[in-house]
Amino acid sequence: MSKRKLTRGEGWSFEPAVGRADGQPAAPPPPSRQRVKIAIDKRAKGKIVTVVSGIALPPGDIKKLAKDLKNARGSGGSAGIDHIEIQGDHRDAIRSRLSFLGWTVLP
Repeated sequence: MSKRKLTRGEGWSFEPAVGRADGQPAAPPPPSRQRVKIAIDKRAKGKIVTVVSGIALPPGDIKKLAKDLKNARGSGGSAGIDHIEIQGDHRDAIRSRLSFLGWTVLP
């Protein structure tokens, strides 16, 4: 038995997920066909955050949508891979804004 030290990356292979025959990633469905969920989450120190989850968009587009929602409410927040967090309880305002933009929002 050898005592060979494994270095980073050995034994791992990466194959990107592809959705089309030409190797390009599949386009996400349009906003009207996606169902997003809006909820609030209580963070440490009692802070409340509105979380919009279930968004299937490229990272750049999620950041643009997060910026639009933050500007509409005059609040801070952040964008994740498939969710957006807005500081404060803004469920009703975000629901109406997303509906205006053509998203299907679950109750």
